Amino acid sequence: MFRRSFTAHSASAPALSAAIAALSLVAAVALAAAPDVAAQDAVALAIAPIPTETEQGTAKVIQKQGDEWVTLREGAGPFICIADDPGADGFHSACYHESLEPYMARGRELTSQGVTGRENVEMRMAEIEAGTLEMPSYAFLHAIYAGEGWSGDMDAVLRHQAVIYTPFATAEDLGLPTSATRGAWLMGAGTANSHVMITP
Repeated sequence: MFRRSFTAHSASAPALSAAIAALSLVAAVALAAAPDVAAQDAVALAIAPIPTETEQGTAKVIQKQGDEWVTLREGAGPFICIADDPGADGFHSACYHESLEPYMARGRELTSQGVTGRENVEMRMAEIEAGTLEMPSYAFLHAIYAGEGWSGDMDAVLRHQAVIYTPFATAEDLGLPTSATRGAWLMGAGTANSHVMITP
């Protein structure tokens, strides 16, 4: 019975093969398009910390994917944005002025060498003090973040933070407190990593 049924329908085999080929093509196109959609979503989230649409539209966007850093979008504006790491818990994206790129790029380089956390920062601070790592006199960074368990809902409340890097600035220079408080305060006062934290 099975052989007769197969034989009876064998005349439609070319049509069946064509249909399978067409479905395979559709699937291939869908798979090829999926990363593009994901990249577009990652870019949209990455540039969200920047307060102006003009600078959002011209920002460069990079993302850590596994052990590699990938450029999701080239940019011609003054900001470079780091898209959320899909392999990390929670959510974090940050956009910094291009003058901070040597400092940030060095941080990524050290991380790739296994130097992380406080040691990573201290090595860069030592290099700034030695004059071997370029650091601007001041530069701005915007960030948004959420803790573990973030649902991915952009309508949910995310924390926003702004940072102004001010190497070697002291509390006396800026008239700011050096302990965490609502509003603005100075972290790392007097060091190469001195920066103003602004938390709404």
